[in-house]
Amino acid sequence: MATNMSSVTENLRAALLRDFKEFYREPSLSRLDGLDRIYTQDIEFHDPVRSLYGRLAVKNQLRGLLSQAHSVQMICEDEQISDNSATLVWKMRFRHKKIKPNQVLESRGITLIRYTDRIYYQEDFFDMGSAVYQHIPLLGSVLRLVNRRIGG
Repeated sequence: MATNMSSVTENLRAALLRDFKEFYREPSLSRLDGLDRIYTQDIEFHDPVRSLYGRLAVKNQLRGLLSQAHSVQMICEDEQISDNSATLVWKMRFRHKKIKPNQVLESRGITLIRYTDRIYYQEDFFDMGSAVYQHIPLLGSVLRLVNRRIGG
């Protein structure tokens, strides 16, 4: 009997991670309700810019981000999965309506998620400088100058 329970748990975990990666592969405003089966209602979310508490806050944040983007694509390059957590290494490509709108920007990052039947904790790690700041005209020039001086 333990084997059957174990395989059910593995199947649920695999389905949850598949749904998570599928949503973020090409997130869109029309698919935001799909987050209801991925995140718990009291999801805790952190990234370099903000901390959010609750699925509604995550949906609202994504709604704002997606409305500012022409396109977003996340490619999962590697994953480490355990019984109640996973770490995903990813590359994100996006076109932002205000920051170099005709250019595809790219960022690399890592996401840590913790879950039971749904994800209750997510923390994203990525470099805001390479993802966004360096593409802002004046700020980007200053950052490149600082990087050159630090790098020698």
